[in-house]
Amino acid sequence: MDQKRLPGARKWARSMLMAAALLLPAMASAADVPSGGTISVSMQEDASGQAGAADAFVDAATLALSDKGFTLLDDGHAALVMELVIRASEVGTGTGKVEKSNSDLMPGGVSGAVGSSLSLAVPSGKTRHVALERTELEMRLHRRGDAAVIWSGSAVTVRPADKRASAATALCNALLRAYPEQPETVIGVP
Repeated sequence: MDQKRLPGARKWARSMLMAAALLLPAMASAADVPSGGTISVSMQEDASGQAGAADAFVDAATLALSDKGFTLLDDGHAALVMELVIRASEVGTGTGKVEKSNSDLMPGGVSGAVGSSLSLAVPSGKTRHVALERTELEMRLHRRGDAAVIWSGSAVTVRPADKRASAATALCNALLRAYPEQPETVIGVP
């Protein structure tokens, strides 16, 4: 009876070794992802067609990467290159609160008289229609001069179209929060 179980045990052991052989290269590649060093950030062609958005994303990515311990250098001088790819599309409209005006205190009255003027910002409770934009950021890390991607991730958010800088910061921070771990799916950012 023990001899009949033995071929099944060998088959099980063989399948476990094959599974380990398949998983080890993936685990080794995760270990190859650098946790520091010199890096430059480059924008692949801005698919959104909004040139102003590119600067906000590059700034947000450089800040997030420096927080992770990378030293930022100009293109061509860094050992690593982080490519950014933006895909943005309008998805409709939503309602947003009307922003409050600024409060200020000014001297007032007539010359030679004493007085002041106070202006307080009071919320109006009004809303306005805003254009909503779906923005997806994909980051790809590779060594300079080598096209092989050693880390990549993608995140998506829907925000008012006039809030691109906050969207860029939120997407970059979400993608790099668990770096060097490889995100398995697209990260949704509220």
